[in-house]
Amino acid sequence: MSDLRRTENVTDYFGPRARWAAIFVVAVLAVLTVKLLYLQLIHGASYVEQSRSNRIRLLRLPPARGMILDSEGRILAGNKPRFTFSVVRGELEDLPRVLETCSAALGMNPEKMRSLVRRSRSVPRFRTYPIKKNLTLEEVSMIKSRIRNLNGVVLEIKPQRVYPFGESLCHVLGTLGEISADELSKRAEKGYRPGDLVGKSGIEKKYERYLKGVEGWEQIEINARGLQLDSQAIRAPVPGADVVLTIDTSLQRFVEESFVDRAGSVIVVDPDSGRILAMVSKPGFDLNLFSPSITRRQWQDLGSDPLHPLENRSIRGLYSPASTFKIVTAAAALAEHVVTPKTTFTCKGELELAGQRFRCWKPNGHGKISLHRAMVESCDIYFYHLGLKLGGDRIGRYASLFGLGKPTGLELPGELPGLIPTSAWKLRTYGESWKDGETLNLAIGQGYLVSTPIQMAMMAAALANGGKLLHPAIVRQIRAADGRIIYDQVPAVRWKIPLNEEERAVLHDAMIGVVSEKSGTGKNCRIPGIKVAGKTGTSQVIRHRHRPEENMEVPYHERSHAIFVAYVDDMPRKIAVVVVVEHGGGGGKSAAPLARKIICRYYGMPDPGEPQE
Repeated sequence: MSDLRRTENVTDYFGPRARWAAIFVVAVLAVLTVKLLYLQLIHGASYVEQSRSNRIRLLRLPPARGMILDSEGRILAGNKPRFTFSVVRGELEDLPRVLETCSAALGMNPEKMRSLVRRSRSVPRFRTYPIKKNLTLEEVSMIKSRIRNLNGVVLEIKPQRVYPFGESLCHVLGTLGEISADELSKRAEKGYRPGDLVGKSGIEKKYERYLKGVEGWEQIEINARGLQLDSQAIRAPVPGADVVLTIDTSLQRFVEESFVDRAGSVIVVDPDSGRILAMVSKPGFDLNLFSPSITRRQWQDLGSDPLHPLENRSIRGLYSPASTFKIVTAAAALAEHVVTPKTTFTCKGELELAGQRFRCWKPNGHGKISLHRAMVESCDIYFYHLGLKLGGDRIGRYASLFGLGKPTGLELPGELPGLIPTSAWKLRTYGESWKDGETLNLAIGQGYLVSTPIQMAMMAAALANGGKLLHPAIVRQIRAADGRIIYDQVPAVRWKIPLNEEERAVLHDAMIGVVSEKSGTGKNCRIPGIKVAGKTGTSQVIRHRHRPEENMEVPYHERSHAIFVAYVDDMPRKIAVVVVVEHGGGGGKSAAPLARKIICRYYGMPDPGEPQE
């Protein structure tokens, strides 16, 4: 009974208070509702106008792209200002007036301009959208005076890439292009926006993250007329880092000007550091065609050129090394003790094996011949015998030790590995067993075997530096905008080729003889006062009964490639060179003379020309 009374007392006490609280809450909500209706319906337009009369716009400030420099600090890829006429859809009020005022000054059809403005709906309302890029100074001058009283139009200044040397180093420096939708989806969180330029090839692509820089933002206060009241840079852009190459531009341009043939590659290396001093791939293209954007017609012309000027032959050209590979076969034979320097074989001009005849380049043969003379005169029969004694797989193992058949690790995208054929590879690829005839072809650098010029250059460098196979380097240093050194190149040894001093000396003396001796196939690289070690190669494209260089009536694309590898190791500055002349015929005739000119230029000596004998 007492509990019931307590309950009635509590209800009597709190009931009136609860009612008053409910009435208060309802009253407050009613007031808020009325106020909201008042603001929205009666003064809504006024407040919208006030908000538009004084608002803040964030304007993106793109960073200056880092420069690419040569080893002496010369600018290979720099920047200049680029002007773009853009619209801000959220502020664009009088489109007909904008079209009438600006289309003529920009040299644009009004309807085309209207179409581009419609496309701006694809971006946020207050973000700029480009209507015309790459304005001339005359267009900039005309448009500046016309947009002062126009809402929603902006003249933006962005950096544009420039390449002072045009075609020079085009495959090394690489190209820029507008970021694709796929790239944007992967890089949006890294500060990329539609319309940004990114590296598409070469150094520009490989070192994009260093060259790009960090974008900034400028805070701009504008009024209802879209006029700027005040601005304050809330975050300044940070320029990209500069990439310093190992390239010597003066040597590079000398090689480019000296290479008068249609297509091929030349690489010059410092054997002790692995630094690339010159890298030429012919034909090339003017890098400025891509800055800021290449036309459809220009792109089609480059893509349809039968000589493929966009291809970097130095790292992607696949060639049978031909007789330059005899260096590997001879090294394997010496290291495996299957022959000695005094071992001789008789060359009669051909060797019969399993009913098939394998010929030497010299139809009447070389007679009884030792390893030294076989290298000097490039006797095929001698190396056929070495191949049979070694076997294909053993030759392949030494080819790998000389750096063939795998990427060298050069800091350029797209390097191809080449191919070293083995019995396991043939069984896996063709389902067939290896044949002795294929060993003979491999022993002289023909058949399935293919390598790139950069691989052959690093092989020559290893012979010059005592057997160290180095990682090639084309980037010497990366410097941040504040001067900090981000990266500094040091020689990196991949491994040491397993040859002792005596074996290396035998190879070295033979390669000296290739150039210095009267019967040497590389005598066109002879330079008085300099001991040049070299090896010629004639890489067959199709089989001919006669040597193509002796029959220049053979169509261009059926002629053999001319190859020459060379080095100098007894001077204060060493040098290693590889020259590949596509469809140039014999290596001694087409490639060796160019190597001679390069070596003379490197040491500051006059070119003696071809020997008169």
